[in-house]
Amino acid sequence: MEYLKRIIYYCGVSTMSIIISVALPFHVIASTFDYQLYARILNKYVYEGKTIKRIKLNVVDYEGLYKESQNPSSDYSLYLKQLSQFNPDDLSSRSDQMAFWINGYNIGAIKMILGHYPVNSIRSMKISFFKNPWKKEILNINGRLYSLHEIEHEILLGKYKEKMAHFGIVCASLSCPDISKEVYKGENLMSQLERQAKTFLNSPQKGIFINRLENTVYVSKIFKFDSRNFSRGIEDIMPFILPFVGNEEDKEYLKSKKYQLDFLGYDWDLNSLKSAI
Repeated sequence: MEYLKRIIYYCGVSTMSIIISVALPFHVIASTFDYQLYARILNKYVYEGKTIKRIKLNVVDYEGLYKESQNPSSDYSLYLKQLSQFNPDDLSSRSDQMAFWINGYNIGAIKMILGHYPVNSIRSMKISFFKNPWKKEILNINGRLYSLHEIEHEILLGKYKEKMAHFGIVCASLSCPDISKEVYKGENLMSQLERQAKTFLNSPQKGIFINRLENTVYVSKIFKFDSRNFSRGIEDIMPFILPFVGNEEDKEYLKSKKYQLDFLGYDWDLNSLKSAI
């Protein structure tokens, strides 16, 4: 120790800084996550403005991505490896962490499809015999496996209590919000999710359909699936979605609450380029 002190004296370095750097384990808080690999995947395999069953949506080239997934040095394979070695708790902000988990959910849903490809739905019996894939552990994050259910309900809706996440996560199905061709990032996450909400909720096939003749408003079943946040039906759903309704006449009608609330059917068919026109 005396020898170390002499070195410190002649080098002009504080004893405390040396002791701290030697004694404490090395750990760096990451301010960002590098999404270059994921951005290339989205840019190459997500196609915007396609149509399936008269539903306009973004689709995924699962066939092309499946072929890429067989290569261990592909962007897809390397991205999964990157996720398995990264701790999202090291991200410096709440919004960065939420963006990480939304991106994680979406690649997890894609991985579910590719792991059993070809399939025509995430609810295929090839994936889950009981057509319930949500609790299957699918995505390795920092050495631990997560299910889509855990990411959505325990992390995004539970830990972060962020209902806007509904408009970002995509379970590879036609009735889901569109998969974004953009990577979600913390610095503009809310504006990205707001844009997603407007697109989704102004789609009569997926978001909101107003039938004035029957005096009934049909909304997406994603609000029915989330009984934690929308258990009171119209009283919980309408205040949440009204800011994203573009048509003023529709908005006034929805504000009146003088109608019956029901839910649109949910189409679980795959949001696949192969089925699109």
